[in-house]
Amino acid sequence: MKQESNVSFRAEKEYKNSREKFFLLLREIISNAIHAVLIKKSIEETHIPKLSLNIVFDDAKCEIELTDNGEGFNAKNQMYFEELDKKNPEKEKLNFHPLGQGRLAIIFFTDSAQYETVYKNEDGKYYKRTIPYPSMTGDLFSFSNFDAEEVNNGTYTKLIIAINKQQTLGRAKTFFRNYPDSESFKHWFIETFFPFIVNNESLIVNISLNGNDTLIKKDSIEAETKKKPFELILSDDNKYSFALWLVKNNKPMHGDNMITCFARNLKANLSNGKLSYSIDNNEGYILYLTSDCFDEYVDTKGEKIDINSDDIANIQSKINEILNIEFKTVIENNQKITKQNLKKIQKKFPSLEAFIIESDIVGDNKIVKEGDIIQSAINEKSRIEKKFWNQIDKEPTNDAEERFSDSEECHKLLNSSLHIYVKHREIVLQRLHTLIQQFDEDGVSKPELESTIHELFINRGTTLSDSSNVNHLHNLWILDDKFTTFSNDFKAKSTKPGQSQSDVYIWADDPEKVKQVLIFELKSTTKAHNAGSKEEGMIAQVKRYAQDFYKHPTKILNWDIDTDNIQYTGIILARKSDINKELTSINAGASNFNPIPFLKDSYYYDDCFPKDNNPRNKKDIRIELYSFEDIYELAANRNEVFFKLLRKEFEIDSDTNQKNENN
Repeated sequence: MKQESNVSFRAEKEYKNSREKFFLLLREIISNAIHAVLIKKSIEETHIPKLSLNIVFDDAKCEIELTDNGEGFNAKNQMYFEELDKKNPEKEKLNFHPLGQGRLAIIFFTDSAQYETVYKNEDGKYYKRTIPYPSMTGDLFSFSNFDAEEVNNGTYTKLIIAINKQQTLGRAKTFFRNYPDSESFKHWFIETFFPFIVNNESLIVNISLNGNDTLIKKDSIEAETKKKPFELILSDDNKYSFALWLVKNNKPMHGDNMITCFARNLKANLSNGKLSYSIDNNEGYILYLTSDCFDEYVDTKGEKIDINSDDIANIQSKINEILNIEFKTVIENNQKITKQNLKKIQKKFPSLEAFIIESDIVGDNKIVKEGDIIQSAINEKSRIEKKFWNQIDKEPTNDAEERFSDSEECHKLLNSSLHIYVKHREIVLQRLHTLIQQFDEDGVSKPELESTIHELFINRGTTLSDSSNVNHLHNLWILDDKFTTFSNDFKAKSTKPGQSQSDVYIWADDPEKVKQVLIFELKSTTKAHNAGSKEEGMIAQVKRYAQDFYKHPTKILNWDIDTDNIQYTGIILARKSDINKELTSINAGASNFNPIPFLKDSYYYDDCFPKDNNPRNKKDIRIELYSFEDIYELAANRNEVFFKLLRKEFEIDSDTNQKNENN
């Protein structure tokens, strides 16, 4: 009973943290069977090594029958089997490096098992022996307790396993949930035992899973397989041989493609990292790696290869070098597409261009999509912005340290912010263009309300008292950029609908400068209701608003001011057809109007309005009429100049200018 207790303890210790890893049982018994048939092949050259694996699985049971045509349990094999830690020199000679875990896996994972074997003794006679396993005699690995009968058959070993208890069956269920059919199980088999299959041309494996049959042999994968051998000296100063295998499949390679490692001919994982190869390739390959290094450093279960991260990095570098040559044409094409995507993003999102690390993106083996380029730029921008808020107010600790506000990163961030602002202006101008179009997409006349264009310039009912005002959201820059930023002495008021006042008032009350008021009247982009009106045209309306303010400045703008000491300006923004109608009406003297330079349909002239009922008592006012068409073109051109400045298309460096002149 001592042996039984010892073996059970070792099985529990080995697999207690692998309760759901049912594949370990399959891996151990199948690899032992493969060892057996290949050893016989090494002795008998004409021998065809064969395995037959039959699995029946459902919710109530799992039955496994594995047959190999190896030598069977002859005298020498019985000796290796009965002594748990005794090495088989025939396996060592063939570099199988057995771990001796098969018996422990059977004890731990199964409910019952039985070996049936036919072997040839020293006299050349064949004997058959059946062994329940583990043996109930207390001596788990003894063959002497079971009789053998002489037979005429050739040698083989058949292992029959039954799993029916809920605890052990649950482990099998977990495995077959991932591999429920013969095709998926075949894929698992090839991936797990690939070195055995690819290195042994005559090996044949017949598999049946719940009655569905499949065949595995080298011919089924060899024609689509490439082998790339290489050698490396690792951190232990030893030189190791490696073989990188490329197995073609019908799934394209995309992104990071994991490289499966094998130790002692079985699939195993690296303890301190992973190996992969990054590429987009329509011709897909599965990547495998074998090495005598892995054979040496694998753990007792054959699951983990314990080499350090520096060695993994060294191996990875060599793999990249090999595969970059193998897929050179694909990589060049991918990088060509990436460059095209990069140019699109740089053109579409100039505010992110400064944060794109082009060498990292274009040098990638994958096709870097537009979304990935944008995300990488956003990540880089976020890093700099975090640094900006943490360091912008910090003083340098020494003369050699650069102030962050003077750094290239800070300039990138500020440039990006300006790009976003100018892009916002472009969107506003697109909206303005839509509003001044006379017809919609179907060619139908498109009337626009005056309130619509008013809201585009500045929200109704908004008063801007200074640059920190919570309502400092306006687009008065369309008219002129001098209205973009309001100082503490530069104010604006947008009136509400129905008020008997001008649409917008802008005024400056700087004690050290000339006090001014600008009366801004916005008309519909379609048709002004009073353009050229005999009763009160657009100009007369602005002059009346000026007179109202002159009389009641506190009432109109809450501004207690001597209105005689103010400069008055009136601006009318209307359709060019309405401006022409206004200027050709009998109420306006066209000869008094002067064209505004560089504009087609905009004019100015100096006029006056009556201070009171006495017609001789007048106050000067400058009247300016701007067409929507001119204002749009002017603002759009100005915005494009800003874009070019941000893109550094205009060179303002004096040294460069001098060089250009010399050329």
